[in-house]
Amino acid sequence: MPFTLSQAIEVADRQLLSCSCDGVALQLLSDKTEEFDVGWVFYYQSASFIEKGDFRESVVGNAPLFVSRSDGLPFFVSYHRPLAESMTAYRACGNPNAQEVPEVRLTGWRKGALSVSAIQAVRQHSTVGLGQAKNAVESCLANQSTVVSVPSVAEARALVLALAAVGFEAQVPYAG
Repeated sequence: MPFTLSQAIEVADRQLLSCSCDGVALQLLSDKTEEFDVGWVFYYQSASFIEKGDFRESVVGNAPLFVSRSDGLPFFVSYHRPLAESMTAYRACGNPNAQEVPEVRLTGWRKGALSVSAIQAVRQHSTVGLGQAKNAVESCLANQSTVVSVPSVAEARALVLALAAVGFEAQVPYAG
């Protein structure tokens, strides 16, 4: 059964209580909570700063806290990327801090898919040869998921778009 907001707040409060150190009590900023289809992101600050407003009492570098709607697991989320990317990572692999890897997983195709164009796209965006590109596309056409390594995450994203344009479904997987 999915967690409710009130249950997620309890989880977040417990998590912050366990993180409090050096006598600094942490408190949720309830008016800053963001809701997503997969859970909630909570922001927090030192209770003393909230009470007094003295910046010397504030904590800095405090990463947002995500609580999953499905199981109530808490994760401190990196603030080095947009929350939307963290939520995409969570949806993909259950970890909002996971990073995309320089690979493309071919997962399916649509009627009228252009296999020769798909092979060309794989060759253009990866370092595999003609035989490997052909095998990857043929495996996909045989309803077998296949993975192609590419030089970078940017190339992986470009390959996903190129494959979509010629009727193939693909995704960049996450690790972490």
